[in-house]
Amino acid sequence: MTPAARITAVVTGIVCLLLAGAVLVREAAIAVDGQVRWPASTWWAELTGDPSWTTTGIAAAVMAAITVILIVLAFRQIKDGGGPQVIQYAVEDGTARLSVPALGKALRRRFQAMLPGSLVTEVAVRKNASGWSVRVEASVPTCDLGDVHAAVLDAFRDDMKRIAGVRLERLDLVVSSMRAPAKRAR
Repeated sequence: MTPAARITAVVTGIVCLLLAGAVLVREAAIAVDGQVRWPASTWWAELTGDPSWTTTGIAAAVMAAITVILIVLAFRQIKDGGGPQVIQYAVEDGTARLSVPALGKALRRRFQAMLPGSLVTEVAVRKNASGWSVRVEASVPTCDLGDVHAAVLDAFRDDMKRIAGVRLERLDLVVSSMRAPAKRAR
């Protein structure tokens, strides 16, 4: 979702909340004290005083359009991924395509092979404005996380360049738990 779309959604939502809040305060004040006279503004009175099908239709269409826009923007904000699901690149006789989820599975296997005893719960491969990034969430045996991060970053960079022809810019390693390494049998 672009920054302009986010700003549009926020501004539209705030304006709608302010309008609804003003109407709520007015109605609450009138309901609490029957002697309160709070006349609606002239334009509002003209809009609602003698409604016509044209006025009602226009108001309904505007509100429906705002609702659809907000729903679309909300869906785009929360939908999974946000990046391409296929990496396409040129090869000698045409183009090749690689599924991003398949790349994630390959990186999961690579991580587990590099760090025996680890259990990867999630691998997310994404492309954003700064480039490709990978987020790995795993339970690992006790180790130096700085060394592991550096080794995994180098390995993933090599793999992604060789497999998909893309450069990895960022690796986020999230360790959900650390445990003692398994004892080896004698």
